[in-house]
Amino acid sequence: MKTTKEAVIKATSDLADEKGLNNVSLKAVAQKLNIRTPSLYNHIESLDNLLLEVAHNGMRDMNERMMKIAVGKIGKEAIKLVSIEYLNYMIEHPGVYETIQWAVWHGTEETATIFNNYLSLLTTLIQSCSLNKDKTLEILNMLTGIIHGYTTLQLGNAFSASDKVRFELAEAIDTLLVGIFQKYK
Repeated sequence: MKTTKEAVIKATSDLADEKGLNNVSLKAVAQKLNIRTPSLYNHIESLDNLLLEVAHNGMRDMNERMMKIAVGKIGKEAIKLVSIEYLNYMIEHPGVYETIQWAVWHGTEETATIFNNYLSLLTTLIQSCSLNKDKTLEILNMLTGIIHGYTTLQLGNAFSASDKVRFELAEAIDTLLVGIFQKYK
């Protein structure tokens, strides 16, 4: 089987999900692919470059999933569904999620562009709620803070009780939205 860049990225993503970001190394990726470590350089520039590729693929996949779940929905329902889908992605891909968080601090313009697609989706959903448009950024910051914060806090616990974690995030989003609608309607 011929090794491709896509195969290297997939193997790295799988390794991160299985063992965590801290256990991803070029040696571990090469072992997973049954190739020698120097052979990876035919497909990548460095470990950091590879991790950015993993993060970008993960971010795009996550954004696509959130957009699909929001199709045809507006307002509170759409915001809650997108929030839960964000959590679902983390539950299914914990190592890739860690890599995405790493990329936010080590990323490139491409990272920022992909992240802004996520923010644009949430902004559109917030604006579909007919809230005070001057407060959209403030609301966006609260919403992303609770989604990211809650998901990150649950990263270590999500696998034992995924349904409970989903329910708790839905409740937290409901509570936040009650306050937002009361204050910004």
